[in-house]
Amino acid sequence: MSGTLIVVEGPTDQAFIRGVAERLNTACKIVFMRGNKPEKAYRILTIYMGKFEKAIVLKDVHRSGIDRTPIIERLASRIKQLGKQNMRARVLPVKRSIEAWILAGLSLTSPEEILDPEEELKKAMQRRGKYYVKSPEVYKRLAKEIDIEKAMSLSKTFKDFIDFLSH
Repeated sequence: MSGTLIVVEGPTDQAFIRGVAERLNTACKIVFMRGNKPEKAYRILTIYMGKFEKAIVLKDVHRSGIDRTPIIERLASRIKQLGKQNMRARVLPVKRSIEAWILAGLSLTSPEEILDPEEELKKAMQRRGKYYVKSPEVYKRLAKEIDIEKAMSLSKTFKDFIDFLSH
C-alpha cells in the first residue's frame, strides 16, 4: 500500500494532475469518473481500497451556474466512512475548475474568482501567442510550464491539493 489515488472529473484534469505529480515526483494513480455523480467517485475509492495510502477526489464547484455544494457534501460524507476502513481519503472542492489552478500558475491574480476560468485560460494563451485547445496533451504541457509556488500562493485549493499530496 503506497502512493496516492486521485479521482478527477475528466481526461484533461487527469492529464494536468499527472503532469503536476510528475514534476513533484509523487507516486499516484489518477482515475477519472466519467460522470459527475458522487456514487461513482465512492465506488472508485472502494475498488482501490487497501492499494493506496491515501486518496483525494477533486470536484469542480462550477458547472452551468449550478451549485455543487450539496453534491460535494454528500460525497464528503460518504468518504468519511472510508476513514473507518483505514483509507485516508478526502474530497477537495476545486474553486471553479482546474483551469483556475492553471491560471494561478500563470500568475493571474484571483483565479478562483473568475467566473469562466476556461474562457480566461483561452484568452491568456492567445495573449502569449499560443493556440489553445482543451486536450489532455495541452493540459499536461501546461502542468509542466506553470509556476507551482505561484499557483499555491494564488489558489487556496491548489495549495490544499499540493499539501495533501505531499504529506
